[in-house]
Amino acid sequence: MVHAEPDFGPEEIRSYLKVTGWAPVSGGDVAELWNLPGPADEVVLVPMKPRAPDFTKRAGILLQDLARVESQDVQAVHDAIATVYHDVTDLRASHPSLRDGSIPLEAGYELFVSAKRLRVASAAASIRRQGHFRNFPVRARDQAREVRLGQTRRGSYIVPIISQARSPEDVYSPGQDHIEIQVEETLFDRRVTATMSRALGVLEEMATAGRVPTPSEITDSIGEGVSYELCQALAKVVNTESVSALDVSFNWSRVASPPPGAPSRVEFNTDAIDIVGRVSEQLKTRVYASQHVIYGVVTDLSRHPEDETGRVGVQTLIKRRSRTVWMDLPDNAYHSAVRCHDAGVPVRVRGALTSPPGGHATMEVRDFGPDPSLGADDSQGDRT
Repeated sequence: MVHAEPDFGPEEIRSYLKVTGWAPVSGGDVAELWNLPGPADEVVLVPMKPRAPDFTKRAGILLQDLARVESQDVQAVHDAIATVYHDVTDLRASHPSLRDGSIPLEAGYELFVSAKRLRVASAAASIRRQGHFRNFPVRARDQAREVRLGQTRRGSYIVPIISQARSPEDVYSPGQDHIEIQVEETLFDRRVTATMSRALGVLEEMATAGRVPTPSEITDSIGEGVSYELCQALAKVVNTESVSALDVSFNWSRVASPPPGAPSRVEFNTDAIDIVGRVSEQLKTRVYASQHVIYGVVTDLSRHPEDETGRVGVQTLIKRRSRTVWMDLPDNAYHSAVRCHDAGVPVRVRGALTSPPGGHATMEVRDFGPDPSLGADDSQGDRT
């Protein structure tokens, strides 16, 4: 059954129609007509006044029309419009005995708790690559309060995590000389989801390779966001008696390009979790050097023709405050910085960060390139 009042407004409706092939043909402040080209030449009416007394009724008629055209359930169309600016990560616990859409209390508790653990661990890895955190950054712990959980769904037992995902084209422009703190805060949600997807994908590859990962493979996985805490979040669910497997599906927002190379679905059964457990033990007991990760826009470029490196300033958020981080980049990475600056493409930088209060923030760069979480081509990244 569709909600009595829709969980969306005209902006979400228009964005959804645009990405599904519809186009506006006429209208004004009160309503618009949108057309779907094709043999049937479909037309729908979009109400534009969310506070109007008939908005709920008109939105309901629109949902029914779209459900008919798309051959979908009305509730499915409602949810798609309501989350058009969001990424939805589905955690699904399965077991042969889970046939009635319910789950034992203990397993359900671990699934909900693991949803939080996965988000916080992924948020921590989006800030700092580290094998074992022990104490999460404050910004990572805040993630659990900022994302939402959708209604559980049938299909064994599914818990949806809903997080923001705005299109970078809406917030960046070529030659931009500053960042907007509110925009960066919003984009952090997408960056966390992208980190989770990539980290779980790498962990799944190691867990299904048919052998125990080598120490170097485990070390490399840290650079992709794998941590002891991430492994434990998975193991806590699958090791419960009533769960034989956990799969995670990433349903990326239709208005923001999905991160290139990120898997859309990963699965961990009991055999895979055995390998995950071995990985987590090595991450817990071995000492790894941590690396900071910053995101932002290139605002300053300086290089003389005879110089081997170029000086680059990247404006970013450090402890939720705007700071410019200075770095020296070799030829390939410097040219990547120039391209990103000229095109208005945000960047992701990984390395050793020094940010003394009141002093210049600097970074010894390990990896520099376009921010892949926002749909940039990760192949343009340059290791230094």
